Amino acid sequence: MSPIRLLTVCTGNVCRSPAAAVMLRAAIQEEGLSERFVVGSAGTSWEAEGMPMDDRVELALERAGYARPFEHTARTIHLTELLAWDLVLPMTADHAQRMARMVEQAPEGSAIPEVRMWRRFEPGIDPSAAATEIAVEDPWYEGQGAFDRTILQMRLSVPGILARAQELFDAR
Repeated sequence: MSPIRLLTVCTGNVCRSPAAAVMLRAAIQEEGLSERFVVGSAGTSWEAEGMPMDDRVELALERAGYARPFEHTARTIHLTELLAWDLVLPMTADHAQRMARMVEQAPEGSAIPEVRMWRRFEPGIDPSAAATEIAVEDPWYEGQGAFDRTILQMRLSVPGILARAQELFDAR
C-alpha cells in the first residue's frame, strides 16, 4: 500500500514548515510508522528557494529535544506537486487560501489533497475557530524566545495530525 503523503506549508520554507516536517518525521519514526507516511515541506514564496533552515529554528528544535542534523533546502510549492500530497498542512489562513486557490485550478479528475491548517489539530482548539485565529504566527522578526515558543506550540498538533494521517491510511 502506498504511503500517505503529508506536506507542511509556510511562506519561505525556512522556518515553520521545515520545523513541522522535522516534528512529524520524529513522531513517525518513534511510532515505527515510517512505511506508512512520507513528510515534506514547501513554501508559498520563491524568495528563499534553495536556502537552508534558519539557524534560530534549528536551535529551537534542538532545545525542544529534536536531534540534528536537520537537512533541508527551501522550495516553493507548485500545483502539479501539490496534487501529489494527501494532507496539506498550512501554517496561516493566507497559506491555506493559496493552497485552496491552487486546488481550484486542478484539472478535472485530479486527486485533491485535504488542506487543513496545522493548529486545527491542536487539543482544545474550537473546531469553528476562524483560520485567522489559529495561525502559527511567524517568529521571523522576533528573538530566539519567539522561535522557542513557536516550536513548543507547534508540537501540540503533532499527535492529532498523526491520528488523521492514520485515518487516511486506514481508509485506503
